[in-house]
Amino acid sequence: MSSPYGPPPGGYPHWGQLPPNTGMPQGGPGYPPQPGYPPQPPPPQQQYGYGQQQYQQPAPQYQQPGGQFPPPGGFGPPPKKKRSALPWVLSGAGVVVVAAVLVLGFVVPGWFVRSVFDATSVEKGVEQTLKGSYGLAGVGSVSCPGGQAVQVGNRFDCQVRIGSETKSVTVTVKTDKGVYEVGHPR
Repeated sequence: MSSPYGPPPGGYPHWGQLPPNTGMPQGGPGYPPQPGYPPQPPPPQQQYGYGQQQYQQPAPQYQQPGGQFPPPGGFGPPPKKKRSALPWVLSGAGVVVVAAVLVLGFVVPGWFVRSVFDATSVEKGVEQTLKGSYGLAGVGSVSCPGGQAVQVGNRFDCQVRIGSETKSVTVTVKTDKGVYEVGHPR
């Protein structure tokens, strides 16, 4: 095999010979020095081309989070992707909104459930008020519209038969608990 820089100085060594300028006397290692060659200090270790091992310190291995070494050559399962918390946050916010709508819609009257007066109960209350509080005699049938909201300030008229006449009585809601006021017949 040739070097991209050309042959080493002194050419390539033949089999069984040492390269020139190695600092070893001719004759090889373990043989006495030949006359005329002064002993030289041993040269630094040199590496020669093909077939000789090169000793290198292994590269440090870095540990990944989780205590595992990276797979050699990039093979193995792909790393797990961290899942986003966004779907959980949006789901939680959706649950809170739905719960708020249900609470405001069913528990607090006004959105889905509207508190209304029972027409029959209001009719009996109007009759008792006209007889007891106003002292009117001859109070007959009372007819009030159904579905009237229990809402402060709401007003509606009931028809009352007093004697042979039909008169109108205004009912005004005073509290959200269903307390109402019965006006004078007109």
